[in-house]
Amino acid sequence: MFLTTLALAAAGSPQDLTLGEQLPGIYTNEEQAYFEKDAGRTPPPWISLKIEKQDDKLIVTRTDAFGKAVAAPLKGYAATGVKRDSLTMGGCTRYFDRSDAGWVYSKLQNKKACLQDFQITSVEAGGLKLRFSDGTETKLKRARPVECWAAAKKTEPKADGSPDWLFVQKLSLHDQGGRVMIGGEDSGAEPLILRMRAVYWPKPSTNRPSMVLYVHKPDNPDRAVSYSWADINASRVGLNLRWMQASCTIKGAERASDVTSQNFRG
Repeated sequence: MFLTTLALAAAGSPQDLTLGEQLPGIYTNEEQAYFEKDAGRTPPPWISLKIEKQDDKLIVTRTDAFGKAVAAPLKGYAATGVKRDSLTMGGCTRYFDRSDAGWVYSKLQNKKACLQDFQITSVEAGGLKLRFSDGTETKLKRARPVECWAAAKKTEPKADGSPDWLFVQKLSLHDQGGRVMIGGEDSGAEPLILRMRAVYWPKPSTNRPSMVLYVHKPDNPDRAVSYSWADINASRVGLNLRWMQASCTIKGAERASDVTSQNFRG
């Protein structure tokens, strides 16, 4: 089942919500893409979706890891039926059968092809599945919002010769590979990227699930300069490299001990 350490508490279980209420959030396939590549297999294309509800409409936007839109948003809506629910996006309607776990693509009703890059094929409290236009599928996990502060040493000292620091608060990212940049431009400090992951190691690994905070340089975004980790239920993760520091709070993580953690294996 999908990783739902906090999603059940924050978003409610599928039995309590309609499809239109369950969908809003941020989703990425960061974990599947990472571990498929790590295992020497061809990973699915990295993808992030931001789904927002505006009045009775749903807005689905494909974004990069920084939350910036990389394609025009799809607009649509979800409807609850007697036997099954439906999701209409970009003028194409897909039908979903309800289950205790969530919503599953209805094989009986989805015969007409949709000319879109991807289709949502299942929805659960902790994430969703997508099918790309070439028939391949990928699993996206629901992200939790993260807020950080960070400090980075400036390249030039103060007038008295002592180190000068750039200090930034209220940096927003998320725990499914979300990134945020600090420094650069006229800040006086070299640019740095913070990245967060909630890591559940696939079997047969015996590594324990962890919250991981990474520091990257923009010229090498795929390789971390350094990283730190904490228990998966931690509410904060910090890091101090002397020349930079950061502390990130996972919003809602204080409730983690009250929720049973589950992993998606579907």
